[in-house]
Amino acid sequence: MKPLSKKAKIAVAWTTLMTVVGTAILHQWQFFALGLASVVMLLVANHFDLLDPPNNKK
Repeated sequence: MKPLSKKAKIAVAWTTLMTVVGTAILHQWQFFALGLASVVMLLVANHFDLLDPPNNKK
């Protein structure tokens, strides 16, 4: 797995925070599952360099 880019780190951290807070407030495991799926999709997108715009690639 590739190291996380700065954008990926911010996105994963924010998604994780919102997932934990939302699950704690709503007490619904579906919210947790959706947050977990979102983090997995962010990791896959980072692996294929989909989080950086094409003009910023080196």
